[in-house]
Formats: sequence, C-alpha cells, structure tokens
Amino acid sequence: RTQRHLLNAFSIRLRRRLRRDKMIGKNIALLALALLLAGCGVEIDRKSDGRLRVVAMAPNTTEILFALGLSNEVVGVSRFTTYPPEAKEKPVAGGLYDPNWEMIVALQPDLVVGLKTQKEIEGQLNALGIDFLGVSHERIDDILQSILIIGKACGAESEAIELFQTLEATTLRYSASRREVDNSSTTQKPRVLVCVGHDETLSQMYIAARGTFYDELIERAGGANACESSAGNYPEISPEGLAAMRPDVVIDIFPNIGKNQQEVSNHWKTYCEQVTIISDDDASIPGPRVVLLLEDFVKAIQPLDKSK
Repeated sequence: RTQRHLLNAFSIRLRRRLRRDKMIGKNIALLALALLLAGCGVEIDRKSDGRLRVVAMAPNTTEILFALGLSNEVVGVSRFTTYPPEAKEKPVAGGLYDPNWEMIVALQPDLVVGLKTQKEIEGQLNALGIDFLGVSHERIDDILQSILIIGKACGAESEAIELFQTLEATTLRYSASRREVDNSSTTQKPRVLVCVGHDETLSQMYIAARGTFYDELIERAGGANACESSAGNYPEISPEGLAAMRPDVVIDIFPNIGKNQQEVSNHWKTYCEQVTIISDDDASIPGPRVVLLLEDFVKAIQPLDKSK
C-alpha cells in the first residue's frame, strides 16, 4: 500500500548513511513509537469504506503525506504545491491564506492538514465541521515531529516511524560530526550569509537572521550566521550592509534560477568568493527533504571551514 515517493527520491543518499547509523536509528525508532503512543496528534475517523479524505493546505504537509504513502488519501492540495510531481495532478484548494472554500467543501475532506500559522483557516473549517490539523515547521525538530503527528492522525504510524528514523539518524550524524570538529577547533567558524530573495543586480536583498530555519542549518553545518542581529527574521539589506558583514560564505536560496545563475554568481563574488546557489524548490519549503538541504549547506560551508 505504501508508496514511498520521497524515500525513493533520496533513498540512495539516505540509506547508505542509515546503514552507518543502525544503532542510532533503532533507538530513534523506539523513541518515535513512544511519542506516538503518548498521544502526539489526533486520530480521525475514516469513511465507512475505510478511506480517509485529506486536503493538504501547505506544500510541506503535502510532501509528508505523500512520503507516508497517503497519495490516494490526498484529495486536494494548495496552489503552491510542486512536489512530488504527482501531487500537482490533485485538485487545487487555494493558497496558504486564501483557500477556495467552495472547492474544499466539494472535496468533502475528513481532515485538512496545514500549518499552525493558518489560524484563520482553522476557525473557518471548525465552523464548517471539518477537522484541521496544524503542524509547525519552524525548526528541524518541528519537521520531524510533524511527521509523527500526521502519521498518527492518518493511520500511517509505521510509515511515520520509518521516515522519522531515517531523517533523524542523518541529522544526528551531521550534528555529531560537527561537534567533533568544534571540540578540536581553536579557530573561528566561517561566517555564513543566507540570502532568501534579491533582485538581479543585488541592489536589494533579504537575508536570514538569527533564530530562523536557515540559521539552524548554518549552525548544524558548522558555520556562524553573518547576520548577527536584526529587527526581523528576514531583514532587507543594502550592498553597503552586505559589504560590512564580510561573509566568508554566501548561500543564495534562489529557486528556479535557470540561466541567470552565472550572472547572479558573478554579482555575489564582488562581496564573497565562496558562493553557493541552491535552486532546488526544497530550499524554500521546509519539509522532509530538509536533510538534502542540510547536506548542501555542509558542502557549501566545509570548503572554507576555518578549523581545517
């Protein structure tokens, strides 16, 4: 029954690592099971024919549902869903904050799965008698926990544990390897700037500040955020502000950059020699593919790791 769309997408890269982390993986699986039995998440009653009808109102949650083998149960997705490709064939139930209520009602879902930040949608769904399950994706641990929560709510506990086990073992291995480097290091970590949006000439840029999802990736990959303080999570900076930060590494989150990549890279190199442009859509959608993004961060930062 299970169609492990996401696991197949990165099975080669992850399962090699998991074989190196068997004992960790086994312990994590037991922890995941304990969390499920402790009641994280809610169970939804299925139709009399046994089928659960789910609408995913965020791309992140769509990926999780498909990764858990629940593609047949998903009857609608959000406008911004791009992965997996099969999900784009599902009816569109609106955007993150502008749902198509007529479509949602017509789809007759037992459950709508979205993000905790979608409070207004939750209230409207409750008024319509439709259950809403909101999860958080602000941190890596949030993403992993949401897999367990969604898995339990949709009756896919074993699949959730397997996915949780695989992803958590990989993130723990990266964290352990970085601690070893940090403990043996007497020099400063590379200063890393993550840009989440800009114009073609870098005259206007938005970067990730401390406490954000990308800040955690920087830390786990062995760097230090070059944006040390700001008034918001993703502040706008000028070229002068970028020059003042003097980053050792720039990571540009630029989905679908296409043929502009070399031109943008040349602009960045005015300020920093070590530039990595990540154009995959998973870079801007915190979800189960986060381990691949973490690996990209490690590759971007380690060549200039000042501890080496």
